[in-house]
Amino acid sequence: MRILYLVFAALLLVLATPGYGQYGYHKGGCAGRCAKSCAKHELTSKTYDCKHLKCCTHPKKG
Repeated sequence: MRILYLVFAALLLVLATPGYGQYGYHKGGCAGRCAKSCAKHELTSKTYDCKHLKCCTHPKKG
């Protein structure tokens, strides 16, 4: 019975971790374009909008 409590406690700790369940995706939409591959000068990220594609954006000049 103690093992069951330990497993349940570990599960709660994992689920309480910030960002768990997002699978590496950024919240919000893609500010650039969705493509299979990005150019070398573009930043690559994953968003919900692009599904299985990459979100390609230009780096901010500053």
